[in-house]
Amino acid sequence: MRNVDLKELQHILRQMPVMAEVHPLSLAFLPDEVRVFEDAWQMAAELDAPMPQPTVPMLAAQIESALQHRLPVVRCTHDPLTTELNRVLRKRYGLIQAHILRQSQVADEIVRRADSEAVALMLVDGLPYGDVKRHATQWLANTTPVLVDGVSITEHSMVRIVGKPPLAQQLFDAGFRTCLGFTYWERAQEPLTDCLFTGFGDRVRKVKSFDEVLAGLEDEELRGAFVQIVRTGLDGAAHRQREMPNVAVMVADILTDFQRLAAVFERKGVSAWLHLVSDHGMLWAHEHNLQVYEFSGADHPRHYEHAKQGEHTLTVEFEGKEFALLEYPYLRRDLRATEWGMHGGLSFEESVVPWLSCHVERQKEETT
Repeated sequence: MRNVDLKELQHILRQMPVMAEVHPLSLAFLPDEVRVFEDAWQMAAELDAPMPQPTVPMLAAQIESALQHRLPVVRCTHDPLTTELNRVLRKRYGLIQAHILRQSQVADEIVRRADSEAVALMLVDGLPYGDVKRHATQWLANTTPVLVDGVSITEHSMVRIVGKPPLAQQLFDAGFRTCLGFTYWERAQEPLTDCLFTGFGDRVRKVKSFDEVLAGLEDEELRGAFVQIVRTGLDGAAHRQREMPNVAVMVADILTDFQRLAAVFERKGVSAWLHLVSDHGMLWAHEHNLQVYEFSGADHPRHYEHAKQGEHTLTVEFEGKEFALLEYPYLRRDLRATEWGMHGGLSFEESVVPWLSCHVERQKEETT
């Protein structure tokens, strides 16, 4: 099978139908005129139909060995999960949504995988998929890109991840009867915390460090437990800070804590599915040539708390209310001196987040 880049693939498509091994999101970069078939046999049937041959480019996103004698086969090496996705994200949003796991689907996937003795979910406040890809390549095999299908802000995204009914309730019904919660946020001052920990009762602890989380778990029976942790991420470092944040170090710290969490279950001999999901990514100002779309005193630089029609906006809904997202690279206002990064808009950096998952096997007892 020959490797081709996206430009060469388009060149071949202008000449003949093709079967291609291609990343589903790369299809969003192809011209609108290209007809994409999920089934190579369906494309072959159209080519064999007793009627004039189609004049539009045709691509089968499936390799069928029985058709290789008839159709050229290529592997497209294009990687769509880069900042290049911003070129097509708003325009081809529907297609992209159809070919990537959405944030609102994560809870169902966690429940579907819950075939272990325990489940743990670490909710991270601000962690872009792109920063994991750039600074922690060793984790990519365990990482699924997730599209924030709405406003990329904590108040919306955390609720979207936990789901309705809440993940704790779904897992309780699946047999995980103990709920253990840990949060870096002040519960009395954060209504969102009460929402995220619905069903946990008094089993939610306010912690100041991940060491406190691990110490708390050491004292608990973890079989049959669902553990939910809200951990600070990159969000806090992006606002009101004098110094530019060291993103690589912060990403490494988050993933180290995830490893330490796994070690607790291993040490206690409990099999578990462990998940790490971020609420939103981060658009780092110093890495991009951002442009002010309008000059306003808006608090939010990347989204509107109402619907707004425009050539650079996308309207989404959350709990019955409409919001508008600004596409990359536009801002509603100039950034403040202490704003190193932002979120809330529509971009690869803000809207594609990581879902890390790993399975801890129950240790077999040694026989003598």
